[in-house]
Amino acid sequence: MSDRRFGEPSFPGPRAGAMPAGGGSALGRWLGRPSPVHRKDPESVRRRLLAQVRQLEIRARKAMTQGFAGEYSSAFKGRGLEFEEVREYRRGDDVRTIDWNVTARTGEIHVKLYREERDLTVLLLVDLSASTRFGSGVMTVHDLIAEVSGLFALAAARRDRVGAILFDERVRAVIPPRRSWRHGLRVVREILAAEPAGRGTDAGTAFRTAGRLLKGRGIVVAVVDRACPLPAREIRALGVRHELVVIRAGDRLLEGRKPPAPIPVREAEGRGTGVVDGTTPVLRPAPLSELEVLDLTTGEDYLPAVREFLRRRERRRVA
Repeated sequence: MSDRRFGEPSFPGPRAGAMPAGGGSALGRWLGRPSPVHRKDPESVRRRLLAQVRQLEIRARKAMTQGFAGEYSSAFKGRGLEFEEVREYRRGDDVRTIDWNVTARTGEIHVKLYREERDLTVLLLVDLSASTRFGSGVMTVHDLIAEVSGLFALAAARRDRVGAILFDERVRAVIPPRRSWRHGLRVVREILAAEPAGRGTDAGTAFRTAGRLLKGRGIVVAVVDRACPLPAREIRALGVRHELVVIRAGDRLLEGRKPPAPIPVREAEGRGTGVVDGTTPVLRPAPLSELEVLDLTTGEDYLPAVREFLRRRERRRVA
């Protein structure tokens, strides 16, 4: 079985009054997510969502204090430099910034200081196709997509405008870009609350919607299922005016790792059934050569990989 769309266990839950061996609820659980029965109580769903948002906010704030904010800002530069002030030359200053007029007038070497002029709009494209429900551990692909998207939303909300397009087989929601931490939390909340449900993935429509929504120069961060087909024509058209980064999320079980036991599954984006027994490599669509792509996997801490990706991006920009 190698179809990426197989994402849910096909075995039924326990009969009324029956308990799985060990008193747990293994038969009533999906791979990596609680059974849908827990979502029937709106109040419990609301509390769970607020707890997720708060947990991600804490993780994001911690990452900011550890340097993630600076790495994000360096990886995505503003549109130009704006003069700020003149001060005396200090060892290590770039000699090209010397202000010769002030230096001649005062007799002391002075340099001009500039600050980055940021007027950026960051737009997140978030994949909500049903295949993202797959998860072989405590985290599903959707969980990983939601967390990484939320981290970028909060990083952008500190200085830039941030919005989001949620899509599966169609565009399900558009959150207009705004600049504020509160709005960043709203983006996080909308992403975490969204339930993967589509029977397909139409990334092309999402990219075209992003092109219409972005008026000035912007940054598009697409966070998608690793097997999501990337629309070449739409990507090239968007890349003419905007910066584009694609983050692909996958699951450990679909990376060629053998499960501890055969697992019956049901096709998330169709009606087929099957059994995961042995390695199940995902067919990865080859990305465009000019496209910046970061691959992440469930069960591994994504933050170090994201930070290293941003550092590499900054080094390429400086070189």
